[in-house]
Amino acid sequence: MSEAAKKLDTPQDVVTEFAKYSHFVRVLLDAYAVIDASGKVVKANQLFAQLTGVKMRQLLKTESFNELIEFSVNDDRISVENLLEFESPIRIDEVRGQTPNSEETKNLIVGFYPFFNEDRTQKLGAFIIMRDVTAETNLQDQYKDKAIQSITDPLTGLFTRAYFEEYLTSQVSRIEKKPEEERYPVSIVMCDIDFFKKVNDQYGHQAGDYVLKVVADLMKKTFRKTDVCCRYGGEEFLVILPAANPENAGQAADKLRHAVENAKIVFEDTHIPVTLSCGISTIAIGSETYDVSMGRADAALYDSKKNGRNLVSVHDGEKIHARPRLP
Repeated sequence: MSEAAKKLDTPQDVVTEFAKYSHFVRVLLDAYAVIDASGKVVKANQLFAQLTGVKMRQLLKTESFNELIEFSVNDDRISVENLLEFESPIRIDEVRGQTPNSEETKNLIVGFYPFFNEDRTQKLGAFIIMRDVTAETNLQDQYKDKAIQSITDPLTGLFTRAYFEEYLTSQVSRIEKKPEEERYPVSIVMCDIDFFKKVNDQYGHQAGDYVLKVVADLMKKTFRKTDVCCRYGGEEFLVILPAANPENAGQAADKLRHAVENAKIVFEDTHIPVTLSCGISTIAIGSETYDVSMGRADAALYDSKKNGRNLVSVHDGEKIHARPRLP
């Protein structure tokens, strides 16, 4: 074979390789582009031109795919050079696509298929297919927002009592169906803002609402993402802690109690001192209903109030004991 024959004309090679599949792509309803090994677009359809906002003639003159659309996943940029590193076909969901001619960010599903020469010693380029799911995603987000609103307390942003009861019931039911060795504990923390009526009476209901929001924010920061924080009603809050035993739940509750006690809550230039009392129980899976567990948490909360408030108490199924406060 002559040197001239050995010399590869990469754009032509990748286009020739892609031509084997041309009868398929004619019926595609998604945008696509064929790139050479340097990342330059050598072939595309009209849907890709529409997606990028660049006319076909200009699109094929552009030096790099990166200049036409920029991909990112979870705020991490994915360049065409990153894609060309893949040796096998891949699909990437939840891709954000930003084009230079539009401020709108597209929601995309991206597929990548690399082309090689016959003995796979050289990558010739790749086929990139892009499905624009922006409209579908926006519609899903609208439904998701409505669904979230229906189970979220509008003042605090925490889940509602109805959601708490539904979630806890389903959680316990699911665990009960597991073999004994696969079961895990579920604890309940019941919290109450101490002397909250006095806050409303002394500082006003707007100040009271502000205190509720601050406490709710502290709950979100204190508990794990897997914990379910709810506003049960008035100044009372509930938290479901999956896979947390009484000691774990007690530590988390006292961390919250300590955070509330030390928070600098200032409303309209007035400092409002706030403390929190908590009661804890761990559900005896298979031998008691969640209502019984709730009753034990409530009894522990009452014990915290009876013993001076600003306290965390735990009902272990037989007796109630107060946890030492964090310093």
